[in-house]
Amino acid sequence: MSLDSRALPVDFAAIVEGLRLAILVFRGNSLAYQNPAAASLAARLRNQYHVDLLVILRDHLARVSDRVDESRPGVTLLTAASGESLYVHVVAPSKGNHEDVTVSVRELGIEREAFARRYRLSRREAEVAELVLRGYANPEIAGTLGIAPTTIKRHLTRIFRKTGVHSRTRLVNRLA
Repeated sequence: MSLDSRALPVDFAAIVEGLRLAILVFRGNSLAYQNPAAASLAARLRNQYHVDLLVILRDHLARVSDRVDESRPGVTLLTAASGESLYVHVVAPSKGNHEDVTVSVRELGIEREAFARRYRLSRREAEVAELVLRGYANPEIAGTLGIAPTTIKRHLTRIFRKTGVHSRTRLVNRLA
């Protein structure tokens, strides 16, 4: 689905299309637009967890629509049945447009490359840290990455040392 460049200035359309932040526009209950980041997130959730992002968002919009108005956009931490945590930011329709609702969706945590650079984590350590942020337990991380649980413990020890924390909870707080 592409953005209609007649409806928006071309530069703005290019900016929205290039964002890493998932942006979706709903017209009523129908999806009117999603940028490539939203399509990518929806595909990942579908493939990894068999979760339909649009179903989750439609359900969420039905629950929060009466609490969000033009002057007060709503931000919610939404946790899917898979355990995936997402920040959902809902912007209500403007006065002139009573149909369109804009939603941005951001995954919990920061990008792997950014925290890997900041804390000088190896590629594998960054993968482990990202899965910790997503709420995976050590056996799940080991299974996902195809390595032994004892290797995960060694990676976590190094990650804790490099990030200056001593627990998974503090790691999540540091990186999220």
